[in-house]
Amino acid sequence: MALRLARGLSGPRRIELGYGVFVSHRPFGYADLREAEATAQRLARTTVPERLAFEAALHDDEDLGPEHDEAARGQFARHLVKLLLLRFGAGWDGVEAEDGTPAPMTEQSLDAFMSLFPGVSSVLHARLIEPWAELESEGNVSALSPHTATAEA
Repeated sequence: MALRLARGLSGPRRIELGYGVFVSHRPFGYADLREAEATAQRLARTTVPERLAFEAALHDDEDLGPEHDEAARGQFARHLVKLLLLRFGAGWDGVEAEDGTPAPMTEQSLDAFMSLFPGVSSVLHARLIEPWAELESEGNVSALSPHTATAEA
């Protein structure tokens, strides 16, 4: 007999972002997420603002300020959301074009949305990968155990 956990990862999801905005996507697997993360990481390195890219070329990684890491993380999150939604997105509600018609989910509309509403974009990023992050944390072998000395640390 085979057992498995029902996780809600195998079906479509509808994510509420607030302000009447909902994003729907088809299911994607862990391998799909990892491939998108690798691509987003590669894209983030090439799209860091020019000033920060020049500083990175001048100095060792240890000498770079925190703004370089923040810029790279921001670019990574932006690219990851775009990649996942363009590959697996089923649509969104509550986002309109200038003429009042529903906005299509395209690379340009996602860019505009994330630029205009960065807070909502952060929520979208977190909720999009949330089930996979929870799954990974359950398998974290270095998690503190409440029944050992590490629980007191």
